[in-house]
Amino acid sequence: MKKKIFALVLLTISFVCSFAQKEQKSLYPFYIGKDYVVVGVSAKTTDKELLEIRKNILKYSSIRFNEFDVIRGENGDIYFLSMKIDCRDGYTAYISHSFEKGDTSVHGFVRDYTKTHFNRAFYYGDLTSEISGIERIKQALAEKEEEKE
Repeated sequence: MKKKIFALVLLTISFVCSFAQKEQKSLYPFYIGKDYVVVGVSAKTTDKELLEIRKNILKYSSIRFNEFDVIRGENGDIYFLSMKIDCRDGYTAYISHSFEKGDTSVHGFVRDYTKTHFNRAFYYGDLTSEISGIERIKQALAEKEEEKE
């Protein structure tokens, strides 16, 4: 009898969850690791994602935001972003951007702690122009995962 009740409760929960509204996730780059830290914010980045970024930056890296402000429009999109970043190793940046209607750019920073020949230890600003660097990081992370297997 208990198994039937448990199965019924589990079925009801899964049924309700299947109709729950899913939050649309923006396509912002966000990664914190030993070798790389990548943070990007677009006009569609949600408050939940911003909180996740700030919480994980504090928890897993030495990087600090001295300032992190966003102003949202009536539709919920970010239309002004201001970030002051201190990597606490000599690299600092101030990013300020106004997202116009239809702006799909991603603004943020990439901190590369590896000693590579790319000579890009720190990059900040419009990350859409730094896609090759982000792709290089994704490839390096994928190669590390393959080595573990």
